[in-house]
Amino acid sequence: MKIETILAHAPQKTFLIQGNDEAFAVLLENAVLQYPMTNAMALSRFTIDHAKQVVEYINEGTGEARLVMCFFSIFSPDAAQVLLKSLEEPDMDTTVVLMTPYPYLVPATIRSRTRLIHTDITPEQSHAIKVISRDAMLAQIKEEFASDADEDAATRRAKAVQLLDMLEAHVRKHPAKASIIYKAKDMLFAGNLPTKYVLEYAASMVL
Repeated sequence: MKIETILAHAPQKTFLIQGNDEAFAVLLENAVLQYPMTNAMALSRFTIDHAKQVVEYINEGTGEARLVMCFFSIFSPDAAQVLLKSLEEPDMDTTVVLMTPYPYLVPATIRSRTRLIHTDITPEQSHAIKVISRDAMLAQIKEEFASDADEDAATRRAKAVQLLDMLEAHVRKHPAKASIIYKAKDMLFAGNLPTKYVLEYAASMVL
């Protein structure tokens, strides 16, 4: 995804993008060509100190078009409080782009103040989930997650997130169903429920 594609969503000035570190690197390379005034961070965890750095950069206000880009895996709840005002009332010359593989784990207060953009779902994946039947999806889940003991937890979650992302792409225009996918993702990361159970619950509810 190119930075100009993101900015086509103007007048929105704050974005939360679902993507990995490779997508971030490509986006950053493209952005620097268009925005000489670019401040970028790539972190495992976005903390309150990083949030303060972002706010300080936003408040400098040089009058030039500026871009703040942050990639992270985990977003600290404490950092959200620091960023809220800047995301609500960003400087007119500054665009803020946050990217993470797990946007649904970002605090709701941040998600509500940004435009969420998905980059990991291809048109082919989206079409595939539209034509697959409920029984076929449940059979696929049963086959791939027959035993939670066959793979380590991280591998199971990665495979499960991919399936849930496909379901989310299918129901994005249906808020009630989309909320079920978000709940399933929370269950996947926060609970102790079997992966197969969470996926079967989500598929049964939205297909």
